[in-house]
Amino acid sequence: MLGTRFALGITIALAATGARAEDTESRGPRVMSVVDGIQNNLVEGRYSHVTRVNEKAGSYEFDCSGMVAWVLRRSAPKAGSAVAWTAGGRPLARDYYRRIARTKADKPRWGWARVARVADTLPGDVIAWLRPKEIRSVNTGHVAFVVAPPKAVAGHPNAYLLRIADASRYQHDHDTRRGTERDGFGIGTILVLAHPETGAPYAYGWFGLRSGWILTTKMAIGRPVA
Repeated sequence: MLGTRFALGITIALAATGARAEDTESRGPRVMSVVDGIQNNLVEGRYSHVTRVNEKAGSYEFDCSGMVAWVLRRSAPKAGSAVAWTAGGRPLARDYYRRIARTKADKPRWGWARVARVADTLPGDVIAWLRPKEIRSVNTGHVAFVVAPPKAVAGHPNAYLLRIADASRYQHDHDTRRGTERDGFGIGTILVLAHPETGAPYAYGWFGLRSGWILTTKMAIGRPVA
């Protein structure tokens, strides 16, 4: 599946001309500070569609969208509120995808800047995708934070390994949940394929290079900037 040879797309600037500084500065460091705080403080984790967090006890219960919403409220409140507003309530994975996908790569808006190319992803960015048609689930897709720069796969110029933080029942490759009895919050590695012309994400492998399936779906990467 990775044997097709692609060409990298061009870099598209993220900062809009004339935009205010506070609307274009990445909140990545703030996002990562909150994510690192969860990882360092975590005693008990559980995947749940209802968010329940007790920081004093080190207990974190949420699903992927609940985790992202919780982190953004503490690190990029405008970006988080923009997704909640368009969702009309509790945002789901599809709502993060839609908000990011509707943001022009060269014009940050509502606290978000869309990252056009997988290669330009930075720690603190959000990756979201819609549920592939092959997957039977009540979930609308998946959403996570990127925690490290993308790593190009040798010999495959449009394939990248992404280290992400998410909340899930299922582990990724090199996952921090491995060997534990908990699910929910964790950090692991996925595989993302970039379009040969635009460099945009269009397919993923849940288990990194050891993924049994590469699934094509609508994907988007966004950078919280407010």
